[in-house]
Amino acid sequence: MTAQFIPPAKPILGDDERKAVDEVIASGMVAQGPQVHAFEDEFSSQVVDGVHCVAVNSGTSALHIGLLASGIGEGDEVIVPSFTFAATGNSVALSGAKPVFADVDPVTFTLDPASIEASITDKTAAIMPVHLYGLPANMAEIVAIATKHGLKIFEDCAQAHAASIDGKHVGTFGIFGAFSFYPTKNMTSGEGGMITTSDPEIARKAAMLRNQGMEKRYANEYVGLNNRMTDIHASIGRVQLTKLA
Repeated sequence: MTAQFIPPAKPILGDDERKAVDEVIASGMVAQGPQVHAFEDEFSSQVVDGVHCVAVNSGTSALHIGLLASGIGEGDEVIVPSFTFAATGNSVALSGAKPVFADVDPVTFTLDPASIEASITDKTAAIMPVHLYGLPANMAEIVAIATKHGLKIFEDCAQAHAASIDGKHVGTFGIFGAFSFYPTKNMTSGEGGMITTSDPEIARKAAMLRNQGMEKRYANEYVGLNNRMTDIHASIGRVQLTKLA
């Protein structure tokens, strides 16, 4: 007897998403283009209080590029929760830094402020809280610790689209936030991610790093990646954004 698999999360996709994809295909512009830029603008205004947004091809890419754009690299340590998806630690390691795993609160499963304090060394450069299952981490205490020790804050918001604390949305507390649009999230573009930041220079550098380090065509300022989002994925994300409650 073969057991039937029951999916724990199923994306809600329908005729609106299908129509949006059909229109992109008919336009002939299927790579990064106007749909991506529109998605960035709409996500900014509707989800993260108007800060800069840079769309990429996954939540992992959002974390990785955000770290690179923020200057994290070899010799740095970044404190991350011990209970999280592998992408959180992987992105830190890919940037050349060392992920340091701190304990989580047994009630919220987000970073325990006391464990953060105990994990700080002279190499600590940043704290990366993960907002889990739609529940924001304890940002009041995390911000206080970061301020006390002169540390940066990077937010993993892969599971917390539109979550907020006292009216302030996640993805706007730190240097940057990173969102995922994988099908198990509360909105999806099939695959995709978004970097959010109030720093225009980090946004500019992130946009270049996702596109081979280029701002202008064939003018490579940095060693970059190919982590662009496509207009096909962005068109799905735009429709999903209208359904985000």
